[in-house]
Amino acid sequence: MEGAMTLDQLTEVLELTAENAAELWKATVMGAIVDLAVTRQPFTADEVHQLVDQTGYTTPTENAMGAMFARAARAGIIKTSNQYRPSTRPEAHRRMVRIWEGV
Repeated sequence: MEGAMTLDQLTEVLELTAENAAELWKATVMGAIVDLAVTRQPFTADEVHQLVDQTGYTTPTENAMGAMFARAARAGIIKTSNQYRPSTRPEAHRRMVRIWEGV
């Protein structure tokens, strides 16, 4: 299939996306992911968005949240539960989001 990315290429794109995100936003996102992971309760990006949105920190980098989840997974902080649910965020229009859990 022409145009498909290898896993290494995808990892590189995600890392570049994360690198281009605002520093305070990245630190806040990673802190929220860690805080949710240590509860051992399943969570999604919706919960992380909720925690980060309360701080007022933002980033202009699109898709940076997914890149931060990829970083956390590679660091062994979280793992996928291989389950999904509709997003509760209005701007996500109920698209399916991955459910994560702490390692």
